[in-house]
Amino acid sequence: MSSVMWIIVSVLVAVFLIMIPVQYRYIAALKKDPRRQGVDQETYYNNMSFQEEQLHYNTQVLFLPSTMVASWIYNWRHRSGKTTK
Repeated sequence: MSSVMWIIVSVLVAVFLIMIPVQYRYIAALKKDPRRQGVDQETYYNNMSFQEEQLHYNTQVLFLPSTMVASWIYNWRHRSGKTTK
């Protein structure tokens, strides 16, 4: 592999690792949003402004691997009494 490829791969890995805590905080804030309480996901997104909806979409899609890892960590940390055997 050439040095250019190593640089590109290392930058992508760094972005992935940096974005995990950012996405975790984003997910935590999204779960605590008072507008979301007692409303299904479709209604929640339909009640958003266009700009806010696009921000949510871009945040989730552009950093998909980091979002997936952060979501897994969030769900693992916030298990509600569920035990695995």
